Amino acid sequence: MKPLKVQFHVHTAQDVDRPKHTAEEMLDFAAEKNYDVVSITHHDTFFFNDDIKEYAERRGILLVPGIEKTISRRHVLIINATKDAEKINNFYDLSKYRKSHPDCLIIAAHPYYPRGFCLQEKLLENINLFDAIEYSWFFTEKMNMFNKKAEEVAKLHKKAIIGTSDNHILPYFNQNFSLVYAAEKNWPAIREAIIANKCEMKPTPLTGSEFFKLTMQTIFEFDLPYQFRSLKRKIETLTSEKKVV
Repeated sequence: MKPLKVQFHVHTAQDVDRPKHTAEEMLDFAAEKNYDVVSITHHDTFFFNDDIKEYAERRGILLVPGIEKTISRRHVLIINATKDAEKINNFYDLSKYRKSHPDCLIIAAHPYYPRGFCLQEKLLENINLFDAIEYSWFFTEKMNMFNKKAEEVAKLHKKAIIGTSDNHILPYFNQNFSLVYAAEKNWPAIREAIIANKCEMKPTPLTGSEFFKLTMQTIFEFDLPYQFRSLKRKIETLTSEKKVV
């Protein structure tokens, strides 16, 4: 059985933190790298339509709708999501969503990295809500303790481990991905294979210099501008509310 090359964690210029590449540019790049399946997972916003689905199909890619949802201030990937996923605010909501959307796949995003939006203890507290655990692309050979812990938890709780690139910077799209041994190239077969742990990740460690450069790039290109825009939106909202009163 030939495995499907899968990338389940992707951001594009249409997302709130505004990577430089558009969804179309990303799909062109994915096609060049022989991907079979991709999911665009914007932060807290469902992004999927017929035009982008057909664009992917013309490049031989199955585009699966997704979202990276902030749930109780922690990041969770929902693959084969619907727009209703935008309404999830806490883990009780996630539990209800999972029951009403049994064909979705819920992945713990970069759970043990030292960032406030990472799941940390919330993963084990809600382990039954997760189908798989992410193995992040952001590591070096000498510094990989956060992924190692994710691997241990996945093995202990018999969850699939999914390699992704959490892609914001297109040249690193292929830094980590997964091969899924699905019977067919359709979502039910892919989901079934992942649940059965018929998949393997293909990570490539960053060099020390790449790790440092990308850390700085992430802070100044994505984190700080995103925080500034978020603060600006909050101020505008408060100002608007005061005017109404």
